[in-house]
Amino acid sequence: MGGCATKTSDPVYCGVAQTGYKNDLADVNLRLSQYSACVSRSTGSAACSAEFSALQSSQSHLESSANDVRQYCKVTP
Repeated sequence: MGGCATKTSDPVYCGVAQTGYKNDLADVNLRLSQYSACVSRSTGSAACSAEFSALQSSQSHLESSANDVRQYCKVTP
């Protein structure tokens, strides 16, 4: 990441980061529910790859949002 600015604590952006995290967490819960429902009704015969892929994508976004919260919402001593 040479030359790229690094994230630093920013109280103004902290709220935005927290909102993004909450939204992404809700999306993970929704996608997990959809994947679980697909697996439950498939009885081993249906592939739930689309639902699993959506869950993976949502998880990736959640991890990114969690990193934003850690970076922008640091408590300074």
